Amino acid sequence: MTQLKNVFHIVVVCLLTWAGSLRAQQWQSVDDATLSERERIHMSDYEVRVRSGRGEWQPAKVVGALVSNIDRRSPDGDRGPNGTDTLGRVRTLMSVALFTDGFNAKGSNRVEVEVKRQGTPFHEVQIRPTAYRIKPKRVDERTVRFRLYPWQKVSVEFDGDRDHNLFVFPDLPVGKPADDGNLIYYGPGEHEAGLITLHSGQTLFLDEGAIVYGRIEAREAEHIRIKGRGILCGSGNVHDFTRRKSLIYMRQCRDIEVEGIFFRDSPSWTLCFADCDQLRMENIKQVCWMRNSDGIDLLNTRHVLIRNSFLRNYDDNISLKNFHSPTGHTTSNITMTNCTLWADCAHNLLVGPETKPELAMDSILFEDIQILEARETAWPYRGAMAVMGSDEGTFRHITFRNICLDHTRGGQMFAVEICPYNTAGRHIEDVRFQHIRFLGDANQLPLSTIKGLDGERRVDGVTLQHVSVNRELITQKNFSRFVETNQYATDVVVKAK
Repeated sequence: MTQLKNVFHIVVVCLLTWAGSLRAQQWQSVDDATLSERERIHMSDYEVRVRSGRGEWQPAKVVGALVSNIDRRSPDGDRGPNGTDTLGRVRTLMSVALFTDGFNAKGSNRVEVEVKRQGTPFHEVQIRPTAYRIKPKRVDERTVRFRLYPWQKVSVEFDGDRDHNLFVFPDLPVGKPADDGNLIYYGPGEHEAGLITLHSGQTLFLDEGAIVYGRIEAREAEHIRIKGRGILCGSGNVHDFTRRKSLIYMRQCRDIEVEGIFFRDSPSWTLCFADCDQLRMENIKQVCWMRNSDGIDLLNTRHVLIRNSFLRNYDDNISLKNFHSPTGHTTSNITMTNCTLWADCAHNLLVGPETKPELAMDSILFEDIQILEARETAWPYRGAMAVMGSDEGTFRHITFRNICLDHTRGGQMFAVEICPYNTAGRHIEDVRFQHIRFLGDANQLPLSTIKGLDGERRVDGVTLQHVSVNRELITQKNFSRFVETNQYATDVVVKAK
């Protein structure tokens, strides 16, 4: 018996020593929160190389970006650390790999990517969106390899860490436009640009390797182009709540194109378009941590196409609003397609809330979208996909189609609600959820909501068609397990196919 006790004691000591060794070897980021934000964004936990076919490995540019995982319901109040810490010292550091390639060397239409994480070894790695079915090959205890098509922007996450992860953004190369006298050009290197004001017919080109600290404005202009493979960074801009500005602000402009740029650390709404018409955004990328750093805000703006983009913001990734409009425009005919979204604490796809009673918001389509994170649960801000009917507004003809919530944590799938923001909305009608999938831990998935407010402020006509949770379709029979509604929501239809 004594001998058994001695053996047992030795085993326990060994286990405790092993566990302590694991704790001592826990991975640590190279980030240093005592440094300024401008210093921190030059740091990275990763080395990345790429090659085409059997060509030589080439290093990819890797930059840092600060992100926030702070809960909206902070003990510090509504503003919380995101309102008081404008230097980002309570943020965490993620990394972004940027590179261009022809994707055609020796007949190959993919490139091979090698990622090495600094520090202690990792146990597992996941590459999302999982719909891409990318299976990384472990090279050694710190390194993995995988292949990407040029349109596959991905998140590489070691040991489940989403705060210090790596985004990989491959791109096709793009040539510098001809200088016809209307070109504003920034080449490789860092530039202190401040305010860049664009006028009709001008093109702003941020070339690959350019990091431009500043912001862009245009008013009553047309035929504007903002293009390139560079970075527009707000880290040097004022983050004070009373003076902060968007990275792009345009008012009463027409025929606008924004393509290829990476937007980092906006102090406010990142891209804001007010009373604009004919807006096209393609292949944009964003990582922003600030409270109210909405990715895209469309105010009284119409005929918009957003596609092939990747947005990570603390706040809403896209929000549609109707403010007072001297032109009488309403936000309408909006399409967002083939995008990947990550909201650390807000909606991903939001219609509302701020609007005017005389303007009905309609004809809106969100399609072919991967959602990598959605955490907001506080009413009335909940819902990865949301129609937030407030401020005497009317909202109609809104479609969410072919959207996957890819292992999101804590936020509900959707919310269609009449709710007060400044005041309550008037009416929501004809909202469609078609081919929506949730994959992940169903225990972290709150009930979705479809709710009117009273007999006069109603939700009429919501269709759920082939909506599933871990491949279990929502039907009339199991509807109450997944969706909460009330007597002021009528004509709610559930279709399995």
